[in-house]
Amino acid sequence: MKKNIGAFPALYPTPLTLVGAMVDGKPSWMTVAHVGVIGHDRILISCAKIHYTNKGIRRHGVVSVSLVDEAMLPKADCAGSVSGHREDKSRLFDWTVGETGAPIPTASPLTLECRVVDNYETETFDNFILEIKAVWAEEGVLTADGKPDYEKIAPVLFEFPTYTYLRTGKRLGKCLSFAGTKR
Repeated sequence: MKKNIGAFPALYPTPLTLVGAMVDGKPSWMTVAHVGVIGHDRILISCAKIHYTNKGIRRHGVVSVSLVDEAMLPKADCAGSVSGHREDKSRLFDWTVGETGAPIPTASPLTLECRVVDNYETETFDNFILEIKAVWAEEGVLTADGKPDYEKIAPVLFEFPTYTYLRTGKRLGKCLSFAGTKR
């Protein structure tokens, strides 16, 4: 029998992302796991308003959203646990400037470069709706036809409410290939 365990965002795990924006002429990094796809050309990142990096997102209207792999995890975890209000996080990652001016971390296997198209604000969160302007991927994580291979990328997942990182698993099968989906 199912039990009501309360009201919280239980749609986890989600990919752990490293979000980057320019703040006062330097990149600022934060981790965000409140992410979602809202169309084929848009994503959403939900960030507590108190985050230092939000200042750069609001001011410049451009941002990078990068998948975190296990090699990046120690530095990404630091980016998520240290406040940019108190410490300069600009040197955590080597980076390049994207076409929009957003900082692109070179360590990430896949980065979405985005422009802010809206901010749905709640009392405590900025919910930035982002238009995807470019996707930057290391060639070694692409399939033969140039698409991201998520088994090679192996993005780290974040699970809430226990604040735990998870390793992605293996491929289970192609969509619409299971016996119950045949029509």
